Amino acid sequence: MEKNSKRKVDRTEKADRIKKTGWSEKTGKEDRKGKTAGKSTSKARETAYGRLDKALAVYEKILEKNPEEATAWAGKAAVFLRHRMYRDSLEAIEKALEIEPEKPGYLYEKGFVLLQLNREEDALRVFDRLLEIYPDSDKTWNLKTSVLCRLGQQEKSLKAIEKALANNPKLTGAWHAKGSVLADLGRYDDAIKAYDTALKLKSNLARTLEGRAFALYSLDRPVEALIAYDAALKINPDNAKTWVGKGLVHLKLGKSKRALAACSKAISIKPSNPEAWYCKGMALSGLGRNEEALGALERSLRLDPDYATAKIALASVNSKLGIDLYEDEEELEEEKPKMNRSVWTRRKPTSEIMKKFSGQGNEKKGKGSEKSVWAGKEQKAGKPNKITTRERETKKREKKK
Repeated sequence: MEKNSKRKVDRTEKADRIKKTGWSEKTGKEDRKGKTAGKSTSKARETAYGRLDKALAVYEKILEKNPEEATAWAGKAAVFLRHRMYRDSLEAIEKALEIEPEKPGYLYEKGFVLLQLNREEDALRVFDRLLEIYPDSDKTWNLKTSVLCRLGQQEKSLKAIEKALANNPKLTGAWHAKGSVLADLGRYDDAIKAYDTALKLKSNLARTLEGRAFALYSLDRPVEALIAYDAALKINPDNAKTWVGKGLVHLKLGKSKRALAACSKAISIKPSNPEAWYCKGMALSGLGRNEEALGALERSLRLDPDYATAKIALASVNSKLGIDLYEDEEELEEEKPKMNRSVWTRRKPTSEIMKKFSGQGNEKKGKGSEKSVWAGKEQKAGKPNKITTRERETKKREKKK
């Protein structure tokens, strides 16, 4: 009896302690009535704004003591940039530039932020100023030329580069930029010469090697392109674009397994790269894994709906699977009067539809019940039955007979 009474006392004491503190000694967690549990839940509670405030607090403390500390303003700009708060980032980096107006790093960041705000002309002025201070900035030349090419001003970019090289022919960044513009204009032989000049001045330029590899690939010289891609990856193995390039070269050489490995690596580095998913889709199709290829190509088009090459590839894979993307409009109106959308505007991806259809044929059924899935369903009032492409083709053949 004494033992039982002691146990009861212990339990009531524990219950009282949990009620007061909300904490259980045994588990290190709050009981069900408590609001949260332990350190893991406090981390989960922390929102994006909480992380932002925490990151900014460090620089705010410095600026309270010294509002003229340029590095603190630049630090704030970098935090805002990471959180994609571009206007706040621009405001902070401009404060830093008021204190140190010719700091190359601050100017570069300002130009980059202006690009995120789609203010290309303002960004170009910043890059021009930066190149006056630091004429051999490889990053700046690269960004400036890419912006001019995006604006369709390749010839203007080429003239600026030629002018810079006339003053100083040892500007590595300018030679690389020249190669990029020439490649953009489709002048791949001239582009390779420019890249080679840059590499003679500085041999460990991964971006230049990658550009040279692309030019070689475009000239249908895949083996040389592969060597250049491998050299670039030795210097910078974390560049998704270079891995995609290598994958495309393997596809051209008919090596689908190696292509799949390369583009999968690119996806692991940058999952939002549509070219990487396109490359994966083509590699999977080359291995005969067309349903998986379908999923990869659809992912590519979700990331970039205007990716024409991926659309053509998707149509090709669908054709292999027996799905006709370009059905006759009159037949569609007859058989599916309420379905006017094309396959591109379906809610479900084609790969999911294929899985559904292929799964139905493999279901276990009793004897005498192996009729068409569609034939066994009663048509609901006002709603036509769905019809597969194969059944449509069968109907066509019957009509011809």
